Amino acid sequence: MCLKKLAAFNLVGLLLAATMSAALAAVPETVPVGNPENKSDATGYGAVGYAYKIGKYEVTNAEYCEFLNAVAKNDTRDLYDGRMAEQYGGIDRSGSAGKYAYTVKSGMAKKPVGYVTWESCARYTNWLNNGPSSTETETGGYDFKSGSLKLPNHAELAKASTVKWALPTENEWYKAAYFDPSKSGGAGYWQYPGKGYTAPAANLSSDTPSEAGSFTKAVTAFGTFDQGGNQWEYNEASFDGKVGLRGGSWYINDNEGYMDAATRYDVLSAKWPNYGFRVVALGEAAK
Repeated sequence: MCLKKLAAFNLVGLLLAATMSAALAAVPETVPVGNPENKSDATGYGAVGYAYKIGKYEVTNAEYCEFLNAVAKNDTRDLYDGRMAEQYGGIDRSGSAGKYAYTVKSGMAKKPVGYVTWESCARYTNWLNNGPSSTETETGGYDFKSGSLKLPNHAELAKASTVKWALPTENEWYKAAYFDPSKSGGAGYWQYPGKGYTAPAANLSSDTPSEAGSFTKAVTAFGTFDQGGNQWEYNEASFDGKVGLRGGSWYINDNEGYMDAATRYDVLSAKWPNYGFRVVALGEAAK
């Protein structure tokens, strides 16, 4: 092969690699959660009959900003909140409707996004399913077009050959946070994320979000971080017009009791600086 052809080949390879990297840039890092068919604990939560992957970290400002730039040039769905540009937020917006552009604030890229509703989080997973170059947020897992939102069947999605993204069910979230297949005496549950019966060091009541994964001693048995704070995290539980929330946060007066496996809330979907989320990946290709 002559040098000219070799140089051309290398250039094509570099361009292809760059294109693939850009195409995958929006996908959050995940960790596998195995041991399917595990039983629930005394709270009644944690049983999951299939393997899945869950976000290693909460969705960050950088990841959500990429989503906004792809789908919210008009932002008719209110996926952005002006307070994201203020003290606790991590994303600025410039331009006018139809030409909105979003940038991550300095020092905030790796911190979890806040000021998101449950619906915004579900639309983010729809976008992941439709591909980073898509502008579609209303279908792709959660169908917002039908007028009556139907939650996806995670057990069925787990059997599929393709990967589907979703918000975690409460059982998926709970298992990742508290279940330990290698627990001394046999597989079982801990009281707190971080494999313990005492609360691990976490970003509670600090009045500022920290970078994802900062508290390395609070890692769970499956390798997730921040399930006992940084942010309260939405899950897919739905009851009487409210949605599920777990985990505790950096917000003033949040305490270790919020990390406890027995603590859960049903709340109205709302934009608060300390409400965020993580995602799950389902399907044979995700295992």
